[in-house]
Amino acid sequence: VSKPLLAASNDYLIPGSGKALFNLKQSMLRKDVYAVGELCLKSSAASKMIALVPQNDSRGGFLVLHIPFKDDTRGVASDDYGFVDRNAVDAAKSLVSKTAITNPENIASILPENPLLRHFYTFLESVTLGNELQKPQDDARMDVAGMLEQARDEIENFSLSLPEDDQPVKKAVKRKTSASSGSFKRANAVPERIPNKWIEMYRDDAVENCTANELKEGLRDIGERVGGKKADLVDRMHRAIQNELAREC
Repeated sequence: VSKPLLAASNDYLIPGSGKALFNLKQSMLRKDVYAVGELCLKSSAASKMIALVPQNDSRGGFLVLHIPFKDDTRGVASDDYGFVDRNAVDAAKSLVSKTAITNPENIASILPENPLLRHFYTFLESVTLGNELQKPQDDARMDVAGMLEQARDEIENFSLSLPEDDQPVKKAVKRKTSASSGSFKRANAVPERIPNKWIEMYRDDAVENCTANELKEGLRDIGERVGGKKADLVDRMHRAIQNELAREC
């Protein structure tokens, strides 16, 4: 139950549960409270702590939210909270308003098709009709160039409003003795431009498929920090590539 669920009664399986649940929900809404309990989905599974939040709408029922146990939580250092000022908030709001979809007549009409299903149908069509397999268009892929054209100034203002990051970790310079002359050679300098292989993986949404060690090596090569979890490394690589593409436009 790591994701929120909606719980409702089922009078067919448990007669009278609808009336009981309705009365309980109305009472909780009047008192403005929520319930905490345990949920066990299988007899062989461990129970989970949940919160039941009554919903005051036409669907009724309760919103089921997962609550972590004490062992699942950790303390956060006082210097790990970060900070934000009004300029950063205003820049973020401006960026969101520039990129948000406002009042669409039909939300389904602007959603992209499932690229996996489109690829599957294209494959079936090629096998059935004997045509050459064509690479289907992926409308779900992020349009970086379009986003920059739409909100370049807002993205730049938001980036400038953020606090300075830690100094990037640069690749250590190693010296080694030449076998012929005994002279020293300096390791290659950190390249300023991101290698094309990372940009191609970014466009193919394949950066997440890399291992943590591969991501760290790639970040070191471009002078970025290598600390944190894999999700942090992926996000850091994405931001570096987006900045690189923005400079090229």
